[in-house]
Amino acid sequence: MNPSTIFKIANGLTLLSWLVLILSPNQTKVIRPLRVFVSGLVLGGVYIFSILIGSGEAEGNFSNLESVRSLFANDYFLLAGWIHYLAFDLFLGTWEVEDGLQVGINRWILIPILALTFYFGPAGFVSYLILRAVNRLFIKNKKTT
Repeated sequence: MNPSTIFKIANGLTLLSWLVLILSPNQTKVIRPLRVFVSGLVLGGVYIFSILIGSGEAEGNFSNLESVRSLFANDYFLLAGWIHYLAFDLFLGTWEVEDGLQVGINRWILIPILALTFYFGPAGFVSYLILRAVNRLFIKNKKTT
């Protein structure tokens, strides 16, 4: 299977997984399968496969930006880089939902943050941490009044 086909399949599977995570009426039941099976086994497996297939043809390394650019000129390493984003952002999204449920954040308030995590992982994570801190302050102030 060529890298473009794998890219399309991985993107479709990941988008479907995010929709399940966001829209599922019982998020606690979908977190673990999405985290372990999709993010871990499937996307992790595709990542490993891409690295192994591409390593014979790849030039470059991670020592400087120019070398990374050379490395990602190889379609399989570029695919691996993209899969890396998909896997970790989905993993992070499942953690945000799970943690949000535990600390009492309304699931509907999480939707924009999850969208941000899906598109811009670290920005979504920072936004979630801010929301979590504000939520904690709100709960703390509510208990003292």
